[in-house]
Amino acid sequence: MKILAAADIHGNHQIYDWLVDLALLRKPDALILAGDLFGYPDGYDTIESAQEADREQVLSALGRLDVPVLYVMGNDDFVELRGASPSHRSLHGQRIELGGYNFVGYQYTMPFMGGVNERPERVIESDLRNLESRIDDRTVLVTHVPAYGRLDFGLFGCRIGSQPLTELIARRQPMAHVHGHSHRGFGRRGQHFNVAAGEMKRAMLIDLETMEHEVLKEKAAAGTG
Repeated sequence: MKILAAADIHGNHQIYDWLVDLALLRKPDALILAGDLFGYPDGYDTIESAQEADREQVLSALGRLDVPVLYVMGNDDFVELRGASPSHRSLHGQRIELGGYNFVGYQYTMPFMGGVNERPERVIESDLRNLESRIDDRTVLVTHVPAYGRLDFGLFGCRIGSQPLTELIARRQPMAHVHGHSHRGFGRRGQHFNVAAGEMKRAMLIDLETMEHEVLKEKAAAGTG
């Protein structure tokens, strides 16, 4: 089974179009989106209304696909992706079986921008404890936040990953951890895959049978046009 994974697209519709074209060409078994999916287009009174309009464009692009789209939201997302297609499914707090594997998701990060998908570490730790029994060695764990010390580079060299998430992964040993949040941390370290697009057309194609991955990349103009 192969998955195409990206995060931190921030409403850049050039990147969405590229990603969908890529999926149509490479034919993964699922598209994984690991948060920070929307931007802030101009001309709206509130962040929520701007992102609701952005969501319609994102859903229009994703509607070209005939594979499952499994997602979590991110700290910069103020509305949910929710679409009309039953193949678009939120992973947050869920375990979804697919192709002999299972996908488990969690979308909260530590406080950063005052978003609706932010929680203190002590609350994240409690949440992850409740999620723990759903994770096994056939799990692809999808979060927005990185694990602490794993591809979690922030501004000025600080770490922006979650320590409780690091501890959960050490205990449960999922086969893969797919995340974003750190644009500077894009890459792979062991079972951790940071798939943050940032301002780039970039993603990863991951073969779950072999655990080999391919970085797919192309330059993209900044912005949401």
